[in-house]
Amino acid sequence: MPTDVANTKELKRLTNEALNYTGPRGILAAIVDELVGILESVSGFRVDQEQSLTEGETVCDDGLAISPAQAACCAGEYQRTAFFLRGAHSAIMQALVANPGGVVRVLYAGSGPYATLAVPLMTIFPPEKVKFTILDLHPESIQSVRAIVSELGLECSVESYVVTDACKYTIPPRGLPDILLCETMSTALEKEPQVGITRHLLGQAPDAIMVPESVRIEAFLVNTSDEPDMIIPESEDPSGCRQPNRISLGPVFELSKAAIRYWAPTETHRLPGQSIRLPLIPEPSYRPFLFTTINTHGEHVLLTHDCNLTGIREIMEIDPVAAGDSYQFSYQLGQNPRLVAEASGSHAPGSRTD
Repeated sequence: MPTDVANTKELKRLTNEALNYTGPRGILAAIVDELVGILESVSGFRVDQEQSLTEGETVCDDGLAISPAQAACCAGEYQRTAFFLRGAHSAIMQALVANPGGVVRVLYAGSGPYATLAVPLMTIFPPEKVKFTILDLHPESIQSVRAIVSELGLECSVESYVVTDACKYTIPPRGLPDILLCETMSTALEKEPQVGITRHLLGQAPDAIMVPESVRIEAFLVNTSDEPDMIIPESEDPSGCRQPNRISLGPVFELSKAAIRYWAPTETHRLPGQSIRLPLIPEPSYRPFLFTTINTHGEHVLLTHDCNLTGIREIMEIDPVAAGDSYQFSYQLGQNPRLVAEASGSHAPGSRTD
């Protein structure tokens, strides 16, 4: 029996609301705030207001593992948490349909101190149907998750806890996951090890469902005289009528199961992206930016400005006035992973490309 029956019941109610609510965003924000508040209250983990959030972060071979305090703060970003929860729930439902009567295994890499994308779902799915492996690099995060799970009486839903670098983790052959759940990324997949972790784990469990299902990065020329004052979530403006003028340059990189299968598994330096060609710009205020779209699973998609992960980032390597120039993108692996653009050719000055 859970030692905190009231909080377990309340967490289940809030999880159902977060999964299904479709009304104003302010109410969704309140739902997620209460949900995360329960996890925080039973964990014993608190963010020290006098401590730097970066204290405790770890630079790994495949990117920056943010500190437990930073991970705790990320949980409160309501749109991000809600849509990743919905994506994980959708993936589990798909796996249950594909494996009737069996147990669906979820490997959650980079849980942070609250395991925000797993613990709430443990109140929805019974342990005889879904089992979770909770993995994080930082021992204090795993200690915190253990406390939450114990306090809420959800121990039977956890198959194991693992303290390690996810990029070096060997999945037990008899416990291959049906779902790989990982949210260790920043805007445009820079700095953090989302690519490295997903690539490493999918290589061991090639049939697993990925959450997020895809992370797609596109390049746009943006009128910077308009954009800073127009931070409108794209999902609130599907027609684009309130968005500033942008010129699409095309997709430049995607993290997905299909892309991972295409990449050479032994590649340790750079992964191939796509190329773009610059058109004539209408005025000098246009600058090139990367835009990120995250499909957590199925219909659950985070669009531009929906959360910090889908903000925009300027491409400093590109000269926007060089119409006709082509740039090849690639993803730089290593301790500081990021997309890079390199000039790959040019055309006659003033030439127009469509």
